[in-house]
Amino acid sequence: MAESKFTPGPWGVEKSEAYKDTWRITADGQRLASLDGDDGEPEETKANADLMADAPRMLEVLRALHDFALPLRHIGLPEASAQALADARALLEKHGG
Repeated sequence: MAESKFTPGPWGVEKSEAYKDTWRITADGQRLASLDGDDGEPEETKANADLMADAPRMLEVLRALHDFALPLRHIGLPEASAQALADARALLEKHGG
């Protein structure tokens, strides 16, 4: 697996006090990203920020599911499950999960 190079979680979401409809993704008080909702729906911008902030946790869950399912590949998984396992492994390798 590749080494993780992203900021460790947990990440959070904060509303910007300076900019209308802007959400910040943060970790340990450090701003990682800002999403500006002026051009779209404010609810969609907030949902996007929430999804991005959950990325480190989703990676942890993906790792746990991958590790659980990996031994099952020897019993002959259905094609869709085998593909999902391969996709999980590729994402984990890419992101160092």
